[in-house]
Amino acid sequence: MVVHADAALAAGDSEIFKANDSSRETLTIEEAIDRVVVKVTLKMVLIFGAACLTIVNTGSATYLTVFTGHIPYNEWTCLSKTCSNLLISAGSSEDFYSYENMCKNDLVAGSDFKWTSKMKTFSMEWDFYCKNEAKLSVLSSVFFIGTFLGLICSTGLYERLGRKRGATIGSFMVLVAVSVSSVANNYLVLLLLRLIYGLGQSITYMGSYCWIVELAPTYLRNHISNLYTLGWSVGVFALIGISYFIHQWQYVYVAVACVNAVAILPFFLLPLPESPRFSLMKGREEEAKKTLRLLAKMNGSKVSLDNVDLVYEERNQSYLQQVKDFKYHPTMLKETLIGMIAWFSAAVVSYSYQFGWSKMGNDLHSIYCFSSLGEGISFVICVPCCQYLGRKRATLFFFALVIVMNAIASLDIKFTHDWSLETLASIIGSMGSGAAFIMMYLYSGELAPTSHRGMIMCLCSSCARIGSFIGPYINLLYGLTDRRVPLALFAGLSLLACVAVWFLPDTTGRSVPETPGDVDILSRKKKLEGQDEDKEAKHVVVNKLNSCEQK
Repeated sequence: MVVHADAALAAGDSEIFKANDSSRETLTIEEAIDRVVVKVTLKMVLIFGAACLTIVNTGSATYLTVFTGHIPYNEWTCLSKTCSNLLISAGSSEDFYSYENMCKNDLVAGSDFKWTSKMKTFSMEWDFYCKNEAKLSVLSSVFFIGTFLGLICSTGLYERLGRKRGATIGSFMVLVAVSVSSVANNYLVLLLLRLIYGLGQSITYMGSYCWIVELAPTYLRNHISNLYTLGWSVGVFALIGISYFIHQWQYVYVAVACVNAVAILPFFLLPLPESPRFSLMKGREEEAKKTLRLLAKMNGSKVSLDNVDLVYEERNQSYLQQVKDFKYHPTMLKETLIGMIAWFSAAVVSYSYQFGWSKMGNDLHSIYCFSSLGEGISFVICVPCCQYLGRKRATLFFFALVIVMNAIASLDIKFTHDWSLETLASIIGSMGSGAAFIMMYLYSGELAPTSHRGMIMCLCSSCARIGSFIGPYINLLYGLTDRRVPLALFAGLSLLACVAVWFLPDTTGRSVPETPGDVDILSRKKKLEGQDEDKEAKHVVVNKLNSCEQK
């Protein structure tokens, strides 16, 4: 079997690709897809749209506890004489109905006060408020334990069953767990189900992303990647709309389950092909060619693959061997550790925002609506920012935006009863944190060598999952201390990420490394420039860099 062009080019041995029959041509999967998918057709849109539906599915499931477990601290009225006396002493003001007056006076639901909110959440039914609010944070955070577990087991699932089948299995897990959650009658059952659909969400997200990227031509990958992430915001908008019109938390779960069911229908109703890269990895070249011919037919292309040999890279290196490479390649180790710090910081800030808007404003639906809109905008502006600022400067800009907005949010300025400067600045700050998170995906992927990219992205994403788990707990600080404390924490974490990214090289216009050795060479490129080094040594380095760029 012929080996992958990337590996051979990196080794400087192009002769390995010469076939015995000079009339035959060797192509990588990327080159073959670029050749057969030359334009966007309706059928191709349906394929990419099917993957985007799965992210709509996961987006709506992720923030379910925000709406089904919302604690309306400003929507209640007095029942007992004790509560009424407190209200009178406060001047019978609407501002009396707050977290502080409820919790500091140990008012009890059902005897001292009753909820007046139209929404009927499980937090109200199961008394998750004040001292018990931490249970809601646990319920929100356990989802990310599930996503972490999904991240660990998903690679083996994709390699054994394929990207499309893996994403289908993950979507089905989310569908079942969300559906059963509608009849959960206690906290522990809901906790277990939340863990399960966190596991399914992670498998779905990564499986669909790998599937769509491996089917997309090179010139469309960046745009499709951003379109895919936009599906997340669409899913959140769907959840906002559902919870706005449906006030009973059990029925919200049912409605979201229906959205999930619709999201996986294309995988059963449409003749969607498996990733040709997966087929080739399994040694099924004819199956990969069959998929490519189907893509060509969908695209109206008449390109023949009869005289084409598909080439791939044989990787026999184990995970343990990849870990050992960090010892011998300190540059790769340094860049990976820095990336892990930035991913962790971005995740903590992003998910603190997403699970804490109820602490920054009273109108839950409108604030989440503006937040999701801002997050969608941040995904869109990543492309022009990368183009005009470059990878490093764009990432630094977004983290700096979070720092500035959190400083502004600390000012005590109210516009209306529901909106304040803190709310507005936090929405803009969440746009920055969301964009920075997306940038770190791209940045880390370009810094990591192809031979170790899967492992490095997994390590960085695992740190992000830890940050995601911590994020919802930070919002508890709003009830324990001054609101400026969590805002200062967000700014501090973003500053930490800024400092970390500052020490990373800029990947804009730079070749993508294939091996850890390439990372060392690329890191020395600027040092070699402008220095009177040995010409032969420079020539070797330049040839090595050019071979990477031929990828």
